[in-house]
Amino acid sequence: MKIRVKIKHLVLGVSGLILFVMMVSMLTPRIGLLIAEKQIEQGQAEGIAKVIDLIHEESSSNRKWEMIEKYVIVPRATELSHRFDVFISPGFTSTGGSTDQQIRFTEDERLPLLNQYVLGAPAGEYMKYAAIDLAEHYSMNGDVERAADILETAIQKFGDLSSGYSPEPVLYSYQHELVLELASLYDRLDQPDQAALQYERLGKVLSGDWRDIHSKALLYHSEMLLRRGSPQAAMDVLNRISEGSGGNFANSDISKRANQLKGRLKRILDGETLSTVSGTLRNREGDPIPFAGVFLRKNNDLNHSLLLSEPYQMLTDANGRYHFEGVEPGRYQLGIGLNYEQINGRTWPVESGDWVEVAPESTRRIDVTLQPLIQLTTPVNHDEIRGDMIYFEWEAIPEAAYYKLSVGIEFGSGSMMTAMDNYIEGNSLRVAVQDLYDLRSGLSYEDPHDWTTVAPESVLGYSNPEAPYFWSVDAYKEDGTKLTSSSGYRLNESTMGYLPYFLLKGRELTPEDQLVLERKYDEALAAYSDNVSAHPEDIHSLRMKLRLQQIKDQLSKDVDNRSSEETLSTLQEMIERHPAPSYLMDLADYFYNNEDWDSYNPAFDRYSSVRSESEDHSYTDSLHATALMKQGRLEEAERWFARVIRQDKSHRFIGNYLAVHMLHSGSLESTLQLARKYPERMMSSDTDWAVLVERMLIESEGNSGYTEILKEKLQWGMSGERDAIQLWTPGEDFQEIKPFLQALLHVD
Repeated sequence: MKIRVKIKHLVLGVSGLILFVMMVSMLTPRIGLLIAEKQIEQGQAEGIAKVIDLIHEESSSNRKWEMIEKYVIVPRATELSHRFDVFISPGFTSTGGSTDQQIRFTEDERLPLLNQYVLGAPAGEYMKYAAIDLAEHYSMNGDVERAADILETAIQKFGDLSSGYSPEPVLYSYQHELVLELASLYDRLDQPDQAALQYERLGKVLSGDWRDIHSKALLYHSEMLLRRGSPQAAMDVLNRISEGSGGNFANSDISKRANQLKGRLKRILDGETLSTVSGTLRNREGDPIPFAGVFLRKNNDLNHSLLLSEPYQMLTDANGRYHFEGVEPGRYQLGIGLNYEQINGRTWPVESGDWVEVAPESTRRIDVTLQPLIQLTTPVNHDEIRGDMIYFEWEAIPEAAYYKLSVGIEFGSGSMMTAMDNYIEGNSLRVAVQDLYDLRSGLSYEDPHDWTTVAPESVLGYSNPEAPYFWSVDAYKEDGTKLTSSSGYRLNESTMGYLPYFLLKGRELTPEDQLVLERKYDEALAAYSDNVSAHPEDIHSLRMKLRLQQIKDQLSKDVDNRSSEETLSTLQEMIERHPAPSYLMDLADYFYNNEDWDSYNPAFDRYSSVRSESEDHSYTDSLHATALMKQGRLEEAERWFARVIRQDKSHRFIGNYLAVHMLHSGSLESTLQLARKYPERMMSSDTDWAVLVERMLIESEGNSGYTEILKEKLQWGMSGERDAIQLWTPGEDFQEIKPFLQALLHVD
């Protein structure tokens, strides 16, 4: 049998076959990528290898560049304030990127692909990211010339810098950022002449939308000249900003930083000697950490994230050094910015009380050393604790005199940690699970006056058998200097160690607990209360009844009713059945808030007789000193303040201490000495008590009865007649002194 096929059918068939082959050839890599991505999500290492193979095998240049952009290049801000994965300071730690990237290539895998991209791909935003990433790698490994060549290659791809025009203006902004990066590279590598040439390239860009770049280049050039001891040249460069800005940047971050710099330069040129802060960033083995961010932050900048306008920020050089010249006297905190690779497996052991005091005309050296993380032994990897005790153990640190252990709880909106023991002499601790149940966790809520917005996991706290718990340990010298911690970034097999997670399975969720998890807090409180009445031995129900009542009081809109009689009754019942120190302190705090001193004094004595002496009691003891002050027991109050103020780095109760000292035994002169010795170091406060007392001394000159009048008014204030302060006007400068008096007495 013969089969007849028309030519047009044959053509269509062949065309269809060709089209099919083309579709398969186009879809196969994409299917391969989908499979590889799925493997990576499942933790299979072959997924990464498959992505790399597909990139290398791709014949289409455009698709190759697209794949490198998607899988290899990591977009990252170029400004120091947002450039790093991790920002660490005494006040807080934040992350700017995700540690859970789907694909984490090794350097051997990434670098060839980045090189291909920079050499072959067209100009664009990803070109900027790739070139900066690649140049940074070569710089950190000492290949400076290659780093500079990479940046120059990328810069040239964007065309003639001096033309000032492009059909795609945004390309020029990418090019300008690359030139800034090249200038910064030369600066960090101690080649100021080369850096100046790059800054001048941008300093000539005056037209159109490039004034911002022009100003930034001149600012950075001026800062470099100041660091290198040329304040006049720095001022000359800085003055050029206003020439090219056209007045459009008066309120910009660049302008704010430039104006601050101009003020410091003027003071230096007028003969004033400002201070210097410098140091080196290294790891414990002594290796320098180059190209890390270092930020010297003023106290009034600590309540917000890093800004470009902040005056003291720079990158460490090739030897890990930083240097701030022309620093104004004041109180600062040092912060550092690091990429994950730099902080992986290490930590910078700082605490909230670590301040940098810069005195006039001083030279401060502050070296930063990253320490290896402490390795944990048990409980780890989601161990289930079913008995009555939990045993913690960790790696011993030879230099450590003691350790602090904290436990935390994770929930949908975040996590919370609570100190468990603040003075552990060995590298282990055995704790009753019941003590964890009693441990107080913080509250997470959306509306401070609506308890239905409170996260239920923070209500159940450490008595939730379904919650994942974690723990950490910190090591200290005998003088209280922090050595290292177990808490930090562990990003690969060599640093991972055991995961610090465990589960408390000694109890099961009750129906009342389920009501809590459903945010039905009124129903839960009623159900727990019924359980307590029917089963007096049910400590969990009593604990949760008290917890819910305290939360309800805390979030009450009626401030006067935030310590209800009903809560007091439950608290006293809890103490009768289970007199844990935390409940005894709650009782003393209740009487303190109500100024019921006859009940407060024995309650505090009972609490202090059972509490652990290894814990930090500076806050509760300062409150007790304040209670003694309010009772007029000034001699006792001064003794307590004198002891506690040395333990609390923040000196948050120094105002009360000064008042007690002046009332009991002192004068304005001795009060001033105390204010200078113990400056307040709270991040939320800018109060300089020494300045305020000094003003009062000036006011008292020629007025022999001033101090006695002051003492009398302070005494009235502490006895409750606070309005009397408003009647006292010792002089024209009373409005300057009034805040001091109000702060002493906590008068709004």
